[in-house]
Amino acid sequence: MKKLLVLLLSLALLLPVIAGAESILEADPEELLAFNRESPVTDWEGDWVLAAAFIGEEFAEDAGLETKGLIAVPEKAVSMNVTAILDGSATGSDAGVMVDQAAYLHAHVYDMEAKVTFAADIADEEATLRLPWDGWVYTVRGENDGDFNKGVGKLSKVAADDKSLYFTKVTGVASEDIDDENMKYVGMTSSGMLVVCYSDDNLVKKDGEIAFGYIFTKAE
Repeated sequence: MKKLLVLLLSLALLLPVIAGAESILEADPEELLAFNRESPVTDWEGDWVLAAAFIGEEFAEDAGLETKGLIAVPEKAVSMNVTAILDGSATGSDAGVMVDQAAYLHAHVYDMEAKVTFAADIADEEATLRLPWDGWVYTVRGENDGDFNKGVGKLSKVAADDKSLYFTKVTGVASEDIDDENMKYVGMTSSGMLVVCYSDDNLVKKDGEIAFGYIFTKAE
């Protein structure tokens, strides 16, 4: 009887995780992946876990892939820790970084750094994602005044031994058209997901077709 109770309790604890994964996979991709253009990078900070992957319909058709849309991923396959860092070039300066050279205007702005960790059967290395403050679209209104580090940003670097985020290994979807060294955009969605992805469109400036990418949820 005691063993049965333990088993039932374990299953009850797993249900929210299973239900959460299923709800993501059953969601409308267009709604799930709609970016929140007003989300500041400071809201991205913390620990994230991979909840699903995604391959766009247009990309799948061009690449001859049968797999498309939201894709299930192994549990605990990828985790990510995101930090927002005041730009180091302004260290010791009350003025902050020069954000408009012509007008000689300054502001304090953030860079993003993310440490990506993989399950042991995927990779034994850690990748680093870096997104500089000017990787976002920004508006300068005046000295220390403007909109910075919001919306979708463009990565400057994926730092790892082979610069890979192992998309094909995590998802099992192999294609010559998938070059996961080229994951280059990061953004928060209106549904509270953090997306790391590749697109032929400039997602920093406008919404477009996500070719392939990872979808992370906040770790509990």
